[in-house]
This record gives sequence, C-alpha cells and structure tokens, in this order.
Amino acid sequence: MYKIKTSELLSGKDIAEELTSIEVVKNISDDLCETKHHYLMAAYSLEYKIEFSFDKVNNICQYIMVERNDINREKQNINIEFIDDIFILGQHIDGVKDKFKNNISKNGSIRIGNIELFFEENKVDSLYYFPKQNIGNNQLNS
Repeated sequence: MYKIKTSELLSGKDIAEELTSIEVVKNISDDLCETKHHYLMAAYSLEYKIEFSFDKVNNICQYIMVERNDINREKQNINIEFIDDIFILGQHIDGVKDKFKNNISKNGSIRIGNIELFFEENKVDSLYYFPKQNIGNNQLNS
C-alpha cells in the first residue's frame, strides 16, 4: 500500500515514484475522467480524495492533489492511503504562515517546496504536490 503523509511532503520528501506513473495510477484509482488536456484519476482514502492529473500529450504527472472528501467518506482504497499526520487540512492561514514562515502568493496560496496549499475561508482547503520534473511548469488549468 502506498502511504502519503503531510509531514513527509512538507519536509521535502518525495512521494513514491510509482505514483507519478500513469499506468500505476490507472490500476489503483477509483475514478477516471478526462478534460481537454488532462487525464484525471481519483482515489478515496476515507475522508480524503487524492486526485492525480496527467498531461494527455506525454502522460507526465502534472500534480497530485488532496482535499477533504464529503462524498465517499467510508470508501478506503486498498492501494493508497493519505494521512494528515500534522492536521494541515483545515488549519487557519495564520497558523500555516507562522509555522512555515511563508507569505501568501498572488493567487492566495502558500508554496512550500514542491507543495502548494490553497485556502477557502482562510483555512487550508487543498494540498497540491508537484513532482520535481514539473516544478516551475505547473499549470492548474484544465
């Protein structure tokens, strides 16, 4: 089973390389859909949704996003688990700024290494992980 922990991500540790492979993610995901430019796949880890985005042209992982999931709360994917061991999701923006000594970017997010935290109502709403090959080349447009 693949495990993704917020403490490891925010300390700069990469996720398992297999989770950036479209073939691996296709085999472990619960849902799959397409946009004009991306394949989107999702896996459910109890109260979290883990979304994977791959570029259609070259099948490169663009990002892995985690957010709270209110739809499939009882569903636990047997292949992947998200553990918010430092309780970052739902944390107030001021606490995040103090803890990580970061300022808010123009788009209202906070960047910590290859992680970007997005906020709704001043609380962490979602966490984006950008694989190293995509840092500086991340586009969240679909």
